[in-house]
Amino acid sequence: MELSRETIQGSLQQQRYLRERLLTAGKAPHTIRHTAAIAIALLPATGAPISAPALAAQEPERDPRSYRVTAHLRDADTDGPLMGALIEISDQPGRYVTAMNGRVSFEIPAGDYTFTARKGGYATLHGAFHVVYDGNLTLTVAMRKMGDVDTSVPERLLVRVAESGSGRPIEGAVVLLPGGRSRLTDGRGLVEFADVGGPATEVGVRMFGYEPRTALIALHEGRTTVAEVALAIDAVVLSPIEVEARSPFLERHGVYWRIDRGMAKEVLTREGLIERAEPRLANAFRNIIPGVRVDYRGHLTVLVNHLSCPLTVYLDGRRMKLDVRWLNIDDITPEMLELAEVYEEGRTPGRFPGACGAVLLWSRHRAKGDGPLSRRPAAGNPTPPPR
Repeated sequence: MELSRETIQGSLQQQRYLRERLLTAGKAPHTIRHTAAIAIALLPATGAPISAPALAAQEPERDPRSYRVTAHLRDADTDGPLMGALIEISDQPGRYVTAMNGRVSFEIPAGDYTFTARKGGYATLHGAFHVVYDGNLTLTVAMRKMGDVDTSVPERLLVRVAESGSGRPIEGAVVLLPGGRSRLTDGRGLVEFADVGGPATEVGVRMFGYEPRTALIALHEGRTTVAEVALAIDAVVLSPIEVEARSPFLERHGVYWRIDRGMAKEVLTREGLIERAEPRLANAFRNIIPGVRVDYRGHLTVLVNHLSCPLTVYLDGRRMKLDVRWLNIDDITPEMLELAEVYEEGRTPGRFPGACGAVLLWSRHRAKGDGPLSRRPAAGNPTPPPR
């Protein structure tokens, strides 16, 4: 964008005019540096505005885009960065707080703006700048330590939470004050408290993934106190991610569906069955539900409840008959099973009825996709299972 000689001369005349106004007002001008992309003027402390006709004569065509501006606040004497300085921009709803490097960035459309810079112990500074075009836009402001200038503002505490080292603002951190007051930081890492009295207050900050921190903050009476709390990253030991490859066979029979919803009274894995099945499988279910015991009827092993009513036992979805010609529960070893579901009376699944309760055994062979686990003894007198 090219500027005519008349426009440049007009801008220089306006800046000389503003400087004369400052000197006549008895205020020492504060240093404000600028890049070629921002035209800057300093307003007197009384806030006297620039005449509207002068601004209108130089105002460029309205640009709907927003440009990123970085404000850099430094000490006018030491040239050191000013952390925790508060900047307010006209026509912008938010307030901006400088980080540990004295910088803060914001996005605004092209146009004319005024700003107010505040920092505890420093004179409040008012100025104006004009965003002309996109580029590396930097607003450098040098502030002088407070003399006899009144810098009083509404009393409040503004806390900025950032990551130690990088200075990255932390969103969602919990900031706590004495008395149970707490708030969450916003996307800029900021949280504000009003009516914070006393010479100092204790501020606690908590955020997952960071070490908690508590700091004592000295308050400036009658003014805004801005504090930056840096959190160190905490080495959190996370549990390993468990990956489960579910059996299609068990899924078809609704095993996982019932387990996920907590329908079974007890679920025993293969390891649990091996641990409890001493000396035989039926013993794994002894008192698994209060009153359940092992009973023997002839050559058959039977699980009964407290009323001596037998529990119905299923193997891979099929009911095991109380008949010596069929497989009995003690004919099965716990190593042959993947898991077992136990249901008490009145809570058995609809597809696996049992008037006195039910035990659903699922074989490892079928769960892994192999053949069925079943055996029918040869005709004749079967040998009873060992007791």
